[in-house]
Amino acid sequence: MKLWRSKFALFLLGLILIASGCRQQKDTADTSKQLEPPPAMASKLPQGPRFRKIKIVTEDNIGLKGRIFGRGKVGIVLAHMYPADQSSWVSTAKKLSALNYRVLTFDFRGYGLSEGTKNIPQIDKDMLAAAKTLQKETEKIYVIGASMGGIAALNTALKLDVSGVVSLSAPSEFMGLKPENIKEITAPKLFLASAGDGKAAESARVFYEQAREPREIEILPGNKHGTNILRDQNSGAFELIANWLERHK
Repeated sequence: MKLWRSKFALFLLGLILIASGCRQQKDTADTSKQLEPPPAMASKLPQGPRFRKIKIVTEDNIGLKGRIFGRGKVGIVLAHMYPADQSSWVSTAKKLSALNYRVLTFDFRGYGLSEGTKNIPQIDKDMLAAAKTLQKETEKIYVIGASMGGIAALNTALKLDVSGVVSLSAPSEFMGLKPENIKEITAPKLFLASAGDGKAAESARVFYEQAREPREIEILPGNKHGTNILRDQNSGAFELIANWLERHK
């Protein structure tokens, strides 16, 4: 009788353990389902950085912060306007990287996260260092600048072997910074400005007259300045630049 009771007790204990194990397995499965995002939500989760951060060191040992978008073999350096920083180029950089370009944005000295103090007559050194940095990892590069960045881009095209230069609303002079010798730039050139941006439009026409072939000029409707032109979806500025780059590959 005692033996039978012992066997029965062991049988009941076994049933309890089996039931407990099944419940634990179900709870684990339910938890894993809760942790897994539904398909609709999964598509909205962050996909990781779309750029990589780099440090650029100028000839006078100033550290500049930059970002590289894309992995294309053809590079583009984007130089920001005053008083902005490289964030003003993010949208354009993403669009250009989607066209298979490798795009570098950076902060001039004293702007954004870069070292040093603001010194506009010295930003040529920053642009030159940025262009040389991108040149090391691409087959060829273009330089594009907005406003004061446009002057820096033109001066860099004079000193470095680039495949083309785009000046967007560059003035003839800005706080001591001037284009050095536009007529000596041999690379293809595109001068852009808004018709209502008086001084920039006038400068674009003067630059065009001074420049040698190949050269192009586009005076766009409106009064936007620098990268603000690109934010205007109706300006067609991005398409103009993208088509120009494609024609001069």
